[in-house]
Amino acid sequence: MSKITITVNGNQVEIEENSTINDFINERKVTGKMFAVEKNLEIINKDRYSTEIIKQGDNIEIVGFFGGG
Repeated sequence: MSKITITVNGNQVEIEENSTINDFINERKVTGKMFAVEKNLEIINKDRYSTEIIKQGDNIEIVGFFGGG
């Protein structure tokens, strides 16, 4: 398989071509239930993580939410 380059939280990252958001999250060991994924300025619903393909040049933002006071 070939690699593509994307931007994740402002950093250039190489991933396998045809990876889904779910593949990326699992590969990077993103854990917890309180995070959101944005792809090219669109928030992606969790039910699309396993079908949303990441393409060359995509800009991904992963944002975690934390409670406290």
